[in-house]
Amino acid sequence: MSFLIRWTAMVKAARSESRDQVQKILETLHRHSDVISQSLVGSVSDSDDGMQKGIAALLGVNALMPVETGVYQLNPRIRSYLSERLAQYSAMQTLTRISEQIHGGRAKWQALVDMRQSGDERDKAQIEESLSYTLNEIVYFMGQNLRLLNHQTATDYGNVESMKRKLRQNHFYADSVKTLINELNQLQEFVETVDNEALAYGLYEMRQMVNVRVKARMADWRVQLNDIQASISKRLFVKRRVDRELKVLYDTVLWMVRNPTLDGFEIELGASPLPVLLTPIPIRIRPHTDIHAHGIGQEKLLQLVAARLPAASMADTPKEPKVKQTVQSTSVELVDLPMREEDLLLEELIAFMHSEARRPLEISQWQLERRQTAGLSEESWLLYAIHQLAVHGIHTELQVTKARDTFNSVFDDVMAFTADVD
Repeated sequence: MSFLIRWTAMVKAARSESRDQVQKILETLHRHSDVISQSLVGSVSDSDDGMQKGIAALLGVNALMPVETGVYQLNPRIRSYLSERLAQYSAMQTLTRISEQIHGGRAKWQALVDMRQSGDERDKAQIEESLSYTLNEIVYFMGQNLRLLNHQTATDYGNVESMKRKLRQNHFYADSVKTLINELNQLQEFVETVDNEALAYGLYEMRQMVNVRVKARMADWRVQLNDIQASISKRLFVKRRVDRELKVLYDTVLWMVRNPTLDGFEIELGASPLPVLLTPIPIRIRPHTDIHAHGIGQEKLLQLVAARLPAASMADTPKEPKVKQTVQSTSVELVDLPMREEDLLLEELIAFMHSEARRPLEISQWQLERRQTAGLSEESWLLYAIHQLAVHGIHTELQVTKARDTFNSVFDDVMAFTADVD
């Protein structure tokens, strides 16, 4: 009993000391916030007398790190937090990997299972708390990665200087999304392992924690990643087809967006400007009202414009006399429509696949000349025939080929097999 009391007192003292240290660190960061704000956008140097005291204090709490003699940069963890908070991302900022957290979560879960099997559960609370913290890290990093991807792919250019760099950025994040999806598959395996083993070993609280914090969010994570992946693929597909003239135009538009001016372009006049540049030339224009704009002033302007419009002519339409409606006929004439050419081709193909002369064949080669004469494209024929053959129990396989710059499976033909061939 006395040992338990001493141990409890030691734990309380350790926690109190930890809180005091955290308060001191936060006070140091607050006291020298000017140095931190400057180090966020660049390096700081101790050659400035006003910063020497602040740099020394921040080095003491590892908020700054030396890069050269007398030159210091902000701690990468603090920089990452502030950049995410302020949405200030670099052009090729990497995503945060969660493989390390998944590996650590597996090890901690295995430790809990071993404790339950051996009956020695002295460190069970500490491991459960550590596993809880690991799950929180996974959730936080996934949210951080999705916010970064949405920010970097939300605009045509983002934080890059040209369309060519935007293409490189899209390729970079396309590969990053692939890696993140693979890690999400690993996380899915870990969650399923916990879900199954928790029932066998009676770890119900841990199972509920994993399901609530991670499993419930995985579907939304996959949907967002698929949307981002589709957006990047679409942008790469469109940008590849932009010709040279449009590339020049895109760069010009980008320069105008990144260098906004109040009244046209800013021109360096120099010491002796041309008189024509200083002579105002009136240009007669006709104002156009933007009906999509909002505001009280815009509503008043629209009311003035509407008041000047001529009144609409109201022509009296003659009223037709009401007549009693009667049913003339209740029979419907049945019209036997002729079958379309693709249905005829499909019907003959199905009959061939069930005949004695049946054999595996490529659908694109079936009645090729007849199909081309009917004006039926190969793409439409393949997509239509796949589903119809599946309805009739005929096995088909896509002839997939490798294609670059796309995440989808690309196929150029479909192989049809008879019903007795797997």
